[in-house]
Amino acid sequence: MKKILKFFMYLFAFILFFMIFLPKESLYNLLEKELEQKQIIISDEIRDEKLLSLNVSNANIFFEGINIAKVDSFNFMSLFLYTKIELTNISLIDSFTSFAPSPIDKIDIRHSILNPNKIYMEAFGLFGEMKAEINILNRVLKVELNASKQMKNSYSKLLKYFKYENERYVYEYKF
Repeated sequence: MKKILKFFMYLFAFILFFMIFLPKESLYNLLEKELEQKQIIISDEIRDEKLLSLNVSNANIFFEGINIAKVDSFNFMSLFLYTKIELTNISLIDSFTSFAPSPIDKIDIRHSILNPNKIYMEAFGLFGEMKAEINILNRVLKVELNASKQMKNSYSKLLKYFKYENERYVYEYKF
């Protein structure tokens, strides 16, 4: 009985120390390198590594050399079995507001090892409320949008790519 208790204490201590000493800033640098291959660059950010999370603020996002957005706050938290990324107050540059409404108040991205096949996203903003699910195994993105009146009136060209089902707009994409 003592050996089993000792095993679980060591396992708990290992998980705790792993979460605390996880090189969060190195993972962020790896993410930046991967995005750079897709010609997406994050610059001018201020990083602040906490005990269990990494906070990034005032980041400018460039795509193919063009500044497309500014993110006020980006929080990355990984708790061994559960990872959460939270982006708040995302402002698109004026020339891109014709494609999508700005600002986006909040985007939450979640992944759990208990369900490794799926990544869940939620977003809130002027466009309304959006829920998305990425099925990694089947390579399918499914988006459900509860569009606001402003989204319906000003961005009807974007909404034509969605199917209207059960008072929600649904979009499915295979990649």
